[in-house]
Amino acid sequence: MARYKIKSIERTMPPEGATGLNWYKFIIENDKNTITNLRAGSKKEVQNFARESIKRLNEKYFTHVYFKNYRPAIYEVEVTNHIY
Repeated sequence: MARYKIKSIERTMPPEGATGLNWYKFIIENDKNTITNLRAGSKKEVQNFARESIKRLNEKYFTHVYFKNYRPAIYEVEVTNHIY
């Protein structure tokens, strides 16, 4: 999966019932997912929020956690045939 990036940030109308003058719609995407978000604030504030969101998404999906490869113990078991 490719890393997320900002596709676009554009000014938009506020959602119904919302207050605030400056609303932006930003889209972040990678090769499989597209995320669309509305955010109030200056363009710079929205850009910073989008960048921080991308940073968190990429950390979530591209942080490799390596676990120690444990091999199961091999036990010798005596097998006897019991006839009942």
